Amino acid sequence: MAVKRENRPTLSQGTAGSGLTDAHGRTVHRYVSPDGTNSLDYMDEGDPKARPLVVLNSVEYPGWAPPRFSRLAAERGFRTIVVLRPGFGRSATLPDPLKQARLVEAFLEDTGIEGAVLVAMGTANPVAFRLAGVCPHVRLTAFVNCAFNYDHTADFRPEWFARALEQALQSPAGARLSLMGLKSSWGIFGKTWVHENILQKSPGDVAFLRENPALVDGAIVDLIARLDVQTFMMEVSASMKEEAMLQDACFDGVPAIVVTGRETTSLWQRGVEAEAARLGLPLAYLPSGDALCIYQSPVEFFDLLERYL
Repeated sequence: MAVKRENRPTLSQGTAGSGLTDAHGRTVHRYVSPDGTNSLDYMDEGDPKARPLVVLNSVEYPGWAPPRFSRLAAERGFRTIVVLRPGFGRSATLPDPLKQARLVEAFLEDTGIEGAVLVAMGTANPVAFRLAGVCPHVRLTAFVNCAFNYDHTADFRPEWFARALEQALQSPAGARLSLMGLKSSWGIFGKTWVHENILQKSPGDVAFLRENPALVDGAIVDLIARLDVQTFMMEVSASMKEEAMLQDACFDGVPAIVVTGRETTSLWQRGVEAEAARLGLPLAYLPSGDALCIYQSPVEFFDLLERYL
């Protein structure tokens, strides 16, 4: 998939004038593709010579890594690069996993990132599926809280949320209605109420929301303001539609692992275990968290990565 480029990309000015920072004062950068048509926001922390840990956001939490995670990463020899994919942050929508994969690869190539650990969170996994084993800049891919080809509608809680996701897959009109309902809920019940209900099956995920209020608040504000129908449909599809490229043993021999949290449901665990075995992937559980398990179990996560690097 890699393509040689004659032109260098446009990067945000970062500390030299962008004025964009997160709730902790950390600089937010912007990458613009060489042709100027697509972009993504990212945060880069740690020693530039350390191994890059590139995290792709999921719709559940389209925000930055907590400072504690980045500090622990640095102690374990990683440089943390969190990427907000198109449709999140300030970037225009790009509701196509293959096009997003090409953009991420261009970002890695043009910014000189080599030997990366690519960490796909939740709904970012269809992007990572298309990079694992073929992107020369990635040493190891971690599919975190991924949804493979099995029916796990019953895992989504509460029931009204599962029904909203099902409606979103029916048509753009259905997705628009579901998204309007979610945004109304955010406005009526408060920004964190919806997230705490959606992530209620995991005490660790709920703890993350409550322990990182400034980061979570900023992420949800951006989500309410910017999430559009096309991006919403793509993100829901990542969790609920079958992925045609996931054929038997398609990741056999590929440097990739599946990571999920013990706090997910037993149904989800059985589905992930069966699919990981079918696809030829090793599977590991982290003790705390589900959708946000790497942030809630960072020590165990870094221990796991070291075993595969």
